[in-house]
Amino acid sequence: MKHWKRFALASLAAVTCIITLYAYAVNHPTNALSHKACTSWDMVKRKAFLMSHTDYSSKTGLNLATFQVAPGTATEVPVLMYHYIQPKLNNHETGNKSIINLEDFEDNMKYLHDEGYTTITLEQLEDYVNGLISLPKKSIVITFDDGYQNNYTLAYPVLKKYNFHASLFVIGSKIQDQPADFDPAKKTFISEPEMKAAADVFEFNSHTYNLHHKGFMRCGESVPVGLDTSLLNDDIRMMKEKGIDTPYLAYPFGYTSTQMIYQLQQNGYRMAFSVRSGFVHPGDNPMKLPRLTVTTGTDLAKLLNPEADQSDILPLVDISQK
Repeated sequence: MKHWKRFALASLAAVTCIITLYAYAVNHPTNALSHKACTSWDMVKRKAFLMSHTDYSSKTGLNLATFQVAPGTATEVPVLMYHYIQPKLNNHETGNKSIINLEDFEDNMKYLHDEGYTTITLEQLEDYVNGLISLPKKSIVITFDDGYQNNYTLAYPVLKKYNFHASLFVIGSKIQDQPADFDPAKKTFISEPEMKAAADVFEFNSHTYNLHHKGFMRCGESVPVGLDTSLLNDDIRMMKEKGIDTPYLAYPFGYTSTQMIYQLQQNGYRMAFSVRSGFVHPGDNPMKLPRLTVTTGTDLAKLLNPEADQSDILPLVDISQK
């Protein structure tokens, strides 16, 4: 009897030691093994979250087994992603993929016009993903992230010239009360009067109010603070108070998680975009839609071809899958 008691105590001590070491590794991921322990714990938390939140859904409700795209209509839709527009003369960061020379952007828009592309709204794209509507074969979505002033001063006139529509995902806290004196060499953000003036071309959607920065620690890595879901409700409230009351969002830096998606859906968001490269199809997960990055030197004709070179793919960073 004493032997089994000693064995039980030793086993309990061993289990306690293992749990303690695992917990320490999860909270102090300083090497590959401890980092793996941390990410595995994230997977456990995700599974537990899904089990306790049965109303979470990543599906559209579209029955792909019976759904058919109407002949002669779009089987997929590209969503272009732009950020910062700058004249070539002022672009001193030629390796920065967030910048596109104004001259290249003008060529992009001319190409889309000459090739007969139709720009659509995000509401139309949502209906398409849900299988509610068909779209013209050469449909396309144009998006801009962050809300720079040059999107208005430089991109807006080009878009208006071709009667194109675009979506601007703005960072709410960066929206200015009044326009700044525009200088293409300086980084400035769009103002409320400029947004109002551009409403015939742009729709304005969310890039969060003030979560477009890193600083949330996960497994020893500094990741976007939006992954700290305790911050989301206040951020969404402030975004709506700023006047950006929309069901559409672009994830800061492309990072998301199951918990983040659930909380966004609980607050009325129905569709969200990553930086993962790809085309949008009916039945796709509306909260993880891909986009195509366009930057200086991008061959747009090649990018819009499904067999194009994919060497510049940027992944969706979904921490729940790591």
